[in-house]
Amino acid sequence: MAKDMMELPLIGRDASVRPESINAEERTIEIVWTTGATVQRVRWEGWDDRVEYDEELEVSPGAVRLERLDAGAPFLNSHSAWRLESVLGSVVPGSVRIEGGKGYAEIRLTDAEDAAGIVKRILEGTVRNVSVGYRVHKYKITKKDGAREHWRAVDWEPMEISAVAIPADPGAQTRAAETPGLLNPCVLVRAQDHAAPAAISKEATDMSGKKQSGADELKDVRKDDEKSIETRSNESGGETPTTPETTTAPTAQETRSAPNPADAAREAIAAERARTSEITKLCRRHGLDGDFSADLVERGVSVEQARAAILDKLAEADPLEGRVHEPSHAQARGDGAREVQYRDAITNALQHRHNPGAVQLTDDGREFRGLTLLEIARVSLERRGVSTRGMSKMELAKAAFEQRAAGYHSTSDFPIILANVANKTLRDAYESTMRTFMVWARRATITDFKPVDRVQLGGAPDLEKVLESGEFKYGTIGEGKETYALATYGKIISITRQAVINDDLDAFTRIPAAFGASAADLESDIVYAILNQNPDMADGDALFHANHGNLGTGAAINETSLSAAYRAFGQQKGIEGRLVSVQPRFIITPPGSRSVEARKQVTATTPNSTADVNPYAGRLEPIEEPRLIPASGNDPWFLAADPARIDTIEYAYLEGQDGVFTETRQGFEVDGIEIKARHDFAAKAIDYRGLYKNPGA
Repeated sequence: MAKDMMELPLIGRDASVRPESINAEERTIEIVWTTGATVQRVRWEGWDDRVEYDEELEVSPGAVRLERLDAGAPFLNSHSAWRLESVLGSVVPGSVRIEGGKGYAEIRLTDAEDAAGIVKRILEGTVRNVSVGYRVHKYKITKKDGAREHWRAVDWEPMEISAVAIPADPGAQTRAAETPGLLNPCVLVRAQDHAAPAAISKEATDMSGKKQSGADELKDVRKDDEKSIETRSNESGGETPTTPETTTAPTAQETRSAPNPADAAREAIAAERARTSEITKLCRRHGLDGDFSADLVERGVSVEQARAAILDKLAEADPLEGRVHEPSHAQARGDGAREVQYRDAITNALQHRHNPGAVQLTDDGREFRGLTLLEIARVSLERRGVSTRGMSKMELAKAAFEQRAAGYHSTSDFPIILANVANKTLRDAYESTMRTFMVWARRATITDFKPVDRVQLGGAPDLEKVLESGEFKYGTIGEGKETYALATYGKIISITRQAVINDDLDAFTRIPAAFGASAADLESDIVYAILNQNPDMADGDALFHANHGNLGTGAAINETSLSAAYRAFGQQKGIEGRLVSVQPRFIITPPGSRSVEARKQVTATTPNSTADVNPYAGRLEPIEEPRLIPASGNDPWFLAADPARIDTIEYAYLEGQDGVFTETRQGFEVDGIEIKARHDFAAKAIDYRGLYKNPGA
């Protein structure tokens, strides 16, 4: 696609008033200011060269600049923009819209005396014709054999709307309107072969009317054909095209020897295209990004100079003497995806090195297998363009941690990679640590740290017999509540540059893993502390209390003690005093004799007689928890109902942060990074009716 520049005046098109929208009281009308229809136009090349072409307006939000119109553009009398008395009103801000390939706007008319006559004619429907004035900033031009050129405006801007007696003739664009102060530059993109120079064969004219030299003409076409030359209006109505700096200009000797400025321009353009193409191919062949090749082209270096710069770049990017430092699979991806894949690959390699049995090495991670932490730090810096030649180990580790390493403004990946390793190790350890309470307690989510109330709803009241012609009576549902709130727990892990120099991988793996397991253990400590400490409920009695009917007489786990526990469950009453149908599902014991007793009672056997039948076989699910081992005395045991049937103990996380959450920052007190592990968690006994305790024999 070849480009050219052309100076255009303000162009007019027919618009229409929607008669049904006239509101005489509010003095408003609605117009259709464009339909984008194709119209025939005329341009003049010289004084007597009349060329006809078809113009089409692309009506879409991406093609039309609506800012000026929607900000309250003027409604004029016959496009008389140079007289204030010609202003008949303005576009109502916010009323401009594009729907179904048409542009709509609402006009509010003035009540000024000098415009009263025209406004009256508009409101009564005598003046029905309006016209929109617009500027085109970019055309895409195509031509079929035997047909006129088709100019499609893909970047255009409505400037004003006018009331007119006779609609503007779309083809009546005359040279008389082409005064320098009212012109705007427009980009012409022609669908033709790159090698054809015809699109720029005519000498371009700048805003002042002076002809441009071959070098100046070269400036206007230097940019890639796929990139638009932007133009924006200034306050006087003129536009200035944004063009790149000229990198190759003809010398005085070349100018004198050139027989024709246009021929010299064509030769310069051909040479520039060849240089740009060769540099781009070289960079692409060696896997260098588009920014690097664009910089070489923009600086105007020769092809030989570009070759030398490419070799230097490749040397800098390979600090480990040929060892691959970036996953080859990432080359086809975008920069963002490549960065993520690079970091994930090193993270995988370090996790595999820490625990090869649990972490499988990926194809990308295989490229970094065996690298020390210091080697990874060097790779990260070199990828950011920081030369590490001559750096000592301490200097290298320090530069890898600093945000502006060695005076450069780009951040090293190294702290991010180490934080990823620590975070994933911590999270994996947290999730893999066993928490036995999760099967018998109820999980919840809390949105903030304010105290929350958990309501215990009672059953429905008893139904009463209603006699013939009798009245139905109102009943109530009783309720109770327990209150608790989230608490925050946390620690900070510091990882220093000394750990990098010593290649102490445990600092990034074993220590965070220990913190992750600690966070999971904290949850178990909080939940089982409720069973061990027997806290008071909202009614003033302890969780396990005779008044609650859920505290048995100390005994071993056998048929007799289990029968007593089932009976206690069967006697539980709701808030309204009615029996509730709750049965135990879990039997919770400390490891040891109680655990053995429990498993014997729930294991099915083949009896020799009815006396040998195990009545509780398969009815209870045993759970063994070491936190229930008492400091002294007998081992207790507990029964819990299904949490889906009735509330027992509820544990909760902060919404959006289930489990341990980590944050990372550059170390302030230490030379390295700091990883903060934060955990928001709480647990509370909600309803005693679903729990039972036996102190043990």
